[in-house]
Amino acid sequence: MRRYNLIAGFLVLSLGAYSQGLGLEEILKRVETENPEVKVKELDVRIKEKGKKKAFKNLVLPPVNLSTEEDWQIVKDEGVGFKEIEAYIPIFQGGRMMYGYKKAGKELEMAQENSKLAVYTWQEASVNEYFNALNYRKQKEITDSTIDALQKQRDRLNGLYEQNKLIAKSEILKVEADLENNRAINLQNTQRETSSKETLMQLLGYDLDRQITLNEFNTMDYLKSLGTIKKVEDPKNTTLGKTQSLMVDIAEYDVKIAKANLYPSFYVKPSHKFKENVNGKLVNRNEGMVEVGFRYVFEWGGTLDLVDQKKYELEQAKIKYNNNIKGIDLDMRNKLRVIESLAGQSEAQKKRVELLRENLKIDNLRYDSELVTTFDYLNSVNQLKSAEEDYYKLQRSLVLAVIEYDNLYK
Repeated sequence: MRRYNLIAGFLVLSLGAYSQGLGLEEILKRVETENPEVKVKELDVRIKEKGKKKAFKNLVLPPVNLSTEEDWQIVKDEGVGFKEIEAYIPIFQGGRMMYGYKKAGKELEMAQENSKLAVYTWQEASVNEYFNALNYRKQKEITDSTIDALQKQRDRLNGLYEQNKLIAKSEILKVEADLENNRAINLQNTQRETSSKETLMQLLGYDLDRQITLNEFNTMDYLKSLGTIKKVEDPKNTTLGKTQSLMVDIAEYDVKIAKANLYPSFYVKPSHKFKENVNGKLVNRNEGMVEVGFRYVFEWGGTLDLVDQKKYELEQAKIKYNNNIKGIDLDMRNKLRVIESLAGQSEAQKKRVELLRENLKIDNLRYDSELVTTFDYLNSVNQLKSAEEDYYKLQRSLVLAVIEYDNLYK
C-alpha cells in the first residue's frame, strides 16, 4: 500500500513540475520567438538576405568560366585538364544588374516587415484561443456548482420519497434529468477547453500534451497598464504602410529592369588559353587575349510589351497603395472607437456578473431551503453562465482590439 502511495505522490509532483502558469503577457512574448509560422517568416528574411548578397556579388564580381571539351581520343591520350579560362565583365547593361540589386534590397525589407506582421497576426490568434479556454473553464466551474446543488436537491427529495412523504416521483425524475443535462454540458465545456488549450499550445510552439494552467485575466488592470492610448497618426509610417510603400518600390524596379532589356549589353571578356586543339592534338599556347563586344536580343516587340505590362503593374501598385493607406487610417479610427466602447461595456458587464454571482449564492441557500423551485434556480444559473460568457467575449474583443490597434502603429 505504501508503494502505491509513493507512486501516486511521485505522479502528483511530476505533473506539478511540468505544469506552469500562462498569462496574456507570456503568450504575446512566446509568439514572437516560438510560433511556427513566425519562424517560417524569419527564415524567409534569411532567404532574402542571401538573395541580396547574391545580387551584390553578381553586380561586382565577374563570372569566371573554367572549361574543357575534347573528343574521347584526346582525353585518352592527353588526359583531362583545363584548356582555357575566361571572365565575362559587363560594362553596360542598361542598369539591369544595379536595379536587380536594389530590388533585392527592397524584397529583403518587405520580408522583414512581413515577419513583423506575422508576429502580430499570430498574437491575435493566440489571444483569441486564450480567452476561449478561460470562458469554457469558467462555464465548467459554474456548471460544477449547479451539479452539486442539484445532487443535494435530488438526495433530499429522494429521502423524503423513501420516507413516504408527499413527494411525487416525477419531481425526483425532473431533478435527475436536469443533472444529466448539466453533466452533458460540462463534458462539452471540458472538451472545448481542451481543444482551445491544445490549439494555443500549437500556436505557441509547445507540445500539445504540455500541462499548462491559464492565468485569469483582469480587464481593468490590463487597461491601466496600457496607459494613454495613442491617437491616430500618419499611417504611412506604420509597418503596414511601409509594406505598401515597398510594393510600389518593387514595382518601379520591375519597370526599370524591363526597360534595361531595350538596351544592348556591352562587355569585356579577358581570357587565357593554355592549350589549343590543332588537328586532333593539344598544342601548348599559354597566351592571353581581351575581347570587347556587345549583345542585343531582338524580340519583335516582346520587350516593349513587357515594359508596358510592368508599367500597368506599377500603376496598380500605386492605386492599391493610396487606397490601402486610407484603409489603414480608417481602421485606426474605427479601432479607437471600438476600444472606447468595449472598455465601457466590459466595466458594466463586470458589475452585472458580480450581481448575478451574489444572486446565485442567495438562490443556492433558498433552493436548499425549498424557497425556490428547480426551474427558478436553474434560471439564475443560466443567467450567470450567459453573463460570464458575455463578459469573456467582451474581454477578448477588448484585448484583441487594443492589440490590433497597437499593431497598426508598429
